[in-house]
Amino acid sequence: MAELRIRIELQRPRKGIEMSKLAKLAEESQKFLRMVAEDTGVNPDEGAWVAVDFYNQGIGFDAEYQFAEVDVDQVATYVHAVDAIATVEREAKWSVRGIRGATILQSARLATIADEDETVRIGIINGAAPQVEWRPLQKPKAAAIIEHYQEWVEYRGMLQGRIHSLYKEVTPPHFTLRDFASGELIRCDFAPKDWPSLHKALERKDGVVFVAGWIRARRLDRAIDWMRVEQIQGAQPVSEQQLKSFFGSAPGWTGDMSTQDFIDAIRRDDDGNE
Repeated sequence: MAELRIRIELQRPRKGIEMSKLAKLAEESQKFLRMVAEDTGVNPDEGAWVAVDFYNQGIGFDAEYQFAEVDVDQVATYVHAVDAIATVEREAKWSVRGIRGATILQSARLATIADEDETVRIGIINGAAPQVEWRPLQKPKAAAIIEHYQEWVEYRGMLQGRIHSLYKEVTPPHFTLRDFASGELIRCDFAPKDWPSLHKALERKDGVVFVAGWIRARRLDRAIDWMRVEQIQGAQPVSEQQLKSFFGSAPGWTGDMSTQDFIDAIRRDDDGNE
């Protein structure tokens, strides 16, 4: 069993620390350490991070991973990941291989706890050596990371869903689409030329529509905020003849069971009830 420790320190010229800031330092540090654990597979849900060996009036401490075993290789992987995150550069587009953007963004949020005359820094503790290698989380760099991951990007794409609401007496006119992929409501701005296509798509109350155009999404998680519509098309309903032609198209799919027996089987629960 190996020991996994990361040192965290808030450098400041004043003595002591406000309790609210100390609480926030602990909270944001724990979020960061757990996110790195998730990215590196170091039993993130089994152990807990415990603050030990406080020093400098409680502004510095070691975060120790307890209540779950880690081996030497896991410790090395984890420490390497923390080091890579703390030293990430703009040239690498603020990215680290194998690490989520959300984790890098969390390291930047940790840095923003510091005031202008303060610095949050992370101490890399290598089990093979007693010294601590410090990695400062500079606020200007943190601001650039936050700007990068929270900015919006635009790209051409297509959405599929149902029209939820229509706003025609506004500029520009738009509708909200219940996107099937995310389940979210997405605003879709359209031009006057799209009225015929939109009207046709609304002929069926529960009709499915395909909407193509320019999509704006958040860089970090690709969450879609808005679309500028270029084309609207309603999905064609399946005819009764087309539905009938589906049955029997894959005769071996249910194995030795008939279609009706297969349907009955998947409808039953473990107790044999409908």
